[in-house]
Amino acid sequence: MVRLIKGFILFSAIALFAAIDPPAFAVTPVSPIIWNGPVTISGDTNVSTDGTLVAAFNMNGNAVTVNGVNFAAFNFTTLSTSATNGNFTFTESPGHLLTLSGLGSPNAPFSNLSANYQTLLSTAMATDENNTLTLTMSGLVVGQQYEFQWWLNASSASTQIGLGTTATATNSVTLDDNTTNAVGGVGQFAIGTFTASGATEIVAFTGINSVNTPTVDAFQLRAVPEPSTVISLVLGLGVLGLIARRRLQR
Repeated sequence: MVRLIKGFILFSAIALFAAIDPPAFAVTPVSPIIWNGPVTISGDTNVSTDGTLVAAFNMNGNAVTVNGVNFAAFNFTTLSTSATNGNFTFTESPGHLLTLSGLGSPNAPFSNLSANYQTLLSTAMATDENNTLTLTMSGLVVGQQYEFQWWLNASSASTQIGLGTTATATNSVTLDDNTTNAVGGVGQFAIGTFTASGATEIVAFTGINSVNTPTVDAFQLRAVPEPSTVISLVLGLGVLGLIARRRLQR
């Protein structure tokens, strides 16, 4: 019995080291994001505070804090084909990136939002063609679970102005830029989670049809406190070690 326990401990230790230091030749696929579905914008508490903030950005807008989350300004040059801020890069080809502003409204329900939330939802990044807007996030920790949240809003038009957007990372979610199609109407946000299988994650944004152009008002990435494979193995090894010690002392 003691040999069996020792053998199991050795096997667990090998699995632990494999999880910590995967082979260099392993292929790193894009991790699928599990989306919770679109939610209509309603107030500051829309902004998730789960886990620990990795980064949050206000696209083409000023730095602003909403629900305690600090959104940094993500500035870029209109008609460029790529834009980078830290570990986050947007690319668009063969079209160009466009800066959008004036997406807010003095009408309700948008005007009922806090001043800071209005700031976050009044500017955006879009494209001049209905191509794919690609976000590449790097510097991720393998095995860590992350939460990704993004917003789409256009309250300044009485009808949709062609910004309906779908985000895809294996799985997809589609947001409406103005759920009531009225001046002052508000858009939506979505939250998804994924476990990093590599140091890089890619999210592709596309227009919902040939008329709509992919658009992002803001986004954030958070590391959520879920037990990782490594932590589970360490706990398992600890329990097995105690069992083996007790049996040897008998």
